[in-house]
Amino acid sequence: MAPRGNLHFTANLIMITLEYPKVTYQAPLLRRHEDNPILSPGDMPFPCSSVFNCGAVRYKDEVLLLLRVEDMARDNSFYTATSPDGVHFTISQTPIEYPLRATEKRFLENRFDMRITPLDGTFYVTHASWLGGYGSCIGIAQTDEFESFRAVGELSVPSNRNAALFPEKINGRYARLERPQDIDGTGRIWVNYSPDLLYWGQAKPIALPKTPWSAAKAGAGAIPIKTDQGWLCVYHATAKNCATENYYLGVMLLDLENPDQILAAPRQFILQPETAYECMGQVPNVVFTNGAVVMPDGTLNIYYGGADTRVCLAQVALDELVHFCLAQA
Repeated sequence: MAPRGNLHFTANLIMITLEYPKVTYQAPLLRRHEDNPILSPGDMPFPCSSVFNCGAVRYKDEVLLLLRVEDMARDNSFYTATSPDGVHFTISQTPIEYPLRATEKRFLENRFDMRITPLDGTFYVTHASWLGGYGSCIGIAQTDEFESFRAVGELSVPSNRNAALFPEKINGRYARLERPQDIDGTGRIWVNYSPDLLYWGQAKPIALPKTPWSAAKAGAGAIPIKTDQGWLCVYHATAKNCATENYYLGVMLLDLENPDQILAAPRQFILQPETAYECMGQVPNVVFTNGAVVMPDGTLNIYYGGADTRVCLAQVALDELVHFCLAQA
């Protein structure tokens, strides 16, 4: 659709004002919030180059986010943000104090993509730690108030990332989704188990259907949500084209007792990069979530990074998303 143009003449200058028609972007089910992006670098109370890929949880009757923030040197820190309505956030002035294991003190170059799981009356956060030539590892920490954090065990062996801890034990064991990373940077979602959050094993792959939009890789997104019909999991997947590698969001239902078993996994994606704030940024054509919160009215708030630069919000009724899965099974 071509823009309309108006010419404005001054003494030595011709100015052209382009007026673009309003475009309604289409996406199955998910509704982008009208205030998107809800957090951008300019909204932060300090200089930064990007804010994106946040963990999310209900905490003290508010939505709490753990924001991944890159400063002007592109060093990463995590900041908390809180909101009574899940849209308008108050951001902390200082980053959280997060423990470093001995391995991280020696080799850490970057730590990123927090996920928050309420479990056993406390909160666990999972993240990826990039150890330079040693690759990406998974770390876990525990907190009660999002001010002090305690490292839980050592890092996983590389390369592994996208860890999403289930919010309850399954058959007496802790469980998490993760993405062991192949040498070419690809990988698929696996479920892994632990008796104590320290030792992990008996991992099994989750056999998602192969689709054109998930041809390159697929990884866990937000923390699994327990429903009567199964564990609802919003995940990300990518596909390469002639110019970029585009990120999409998909959804699936996993068996409550055996989460390596898929009950439903629609072939259709539920969100793709379409808007300017999703297509333009430090990594173009990216929608990526690692945080979702069920609101008191049953709305699922899915917080996602747009182009690895800003935080966006998409919403859908939780029951509607479950029905979508079952209808496509």
